[in-house]
Amino acid sequence: MIKFFRHIRKQLLTENKTGKYIAYAIGEIILVVIGILIALQINNWNEERTARRSEQKLLMSLSEDFKSNLASLEYSLKIIPNLIEEYSLVIEHAGSINDGLSDNMKDDIIVTGFIRTVLVDGTLTSILGSTTLELISNETLKRLLTSYPARLRDFKESENDLIDYVNGVQRPLFRSYISLSDFLLDDPRFDKFKKNVQKSDYESLLKNRGFLNSVIGIRSWNKDLLNQCLELQRQTQEINLILEDELKN
Repeated sequence: MIKFFRHIRKQLLTENKTGKYIAYAIGEIILVVIGILIALQINNWNEERTARRSEQKLLMSLSEDFKSNLASLEYSLKIIPNLIEEYSLVIEHAGSINDGLSDNMKDDIIVTGFIRTVLVDGTLTSILGSTTLELISNETLKRLLTSYPARLRDFKESENDLIDYVNGVQRPLFRSYISLSDFLLDDPRFDKFKKNVQKSDYESLLKNRGFLNSVIGIRSWNKDLLNQCLELQRQTQEINLILEDELKN
């Protein structure tokens, strides 16, 4: 092809057709420019296609994480109200202590539970710590992803603080009055042990101001945690819906 163009130029010069030669040269330059532009456009298409494939993989990883978080949050939203009710019963029974405690009431008092919500943020942390975030074309999604870690961190901190409080404050008070021998059931092998061990004192436990304060505090803490869980669920759902739409498109 190059030899062909050279032959034409040589022929035009030989025949002293300067005007035609200049027109031909301009046309040749235009063809070269067009070729370069086409090559650049093809390169841009390839880069765009590669970027979109990378974005899709990234969105799929994020979608898996956020769906997992939604499932965990939904589970916690079922458990936390139950915990609030259980701690409410302890407070209620403390008010009825002078009327005596039934076996069912004693069972209600044995509450030292909490919920630990399993939340994942590995993909998001990796994205925000690099330039990978720029692969995401949806600006609304990028904004929500950027603000999500702060809400997630606040929720985890509240939950961990509550767990530390239950383990460090409430449970030691609980163990001071309640004997685990109550849970050995009716196994005859432990009859002698249960006769000699110090019995549980539910009445004194309910009269202990520190224990009651811990129960009231944990109940209030769980109510705050419930609100945080609802808000985190709302944000997670919003992001997950956008991710689903982006993957469909």
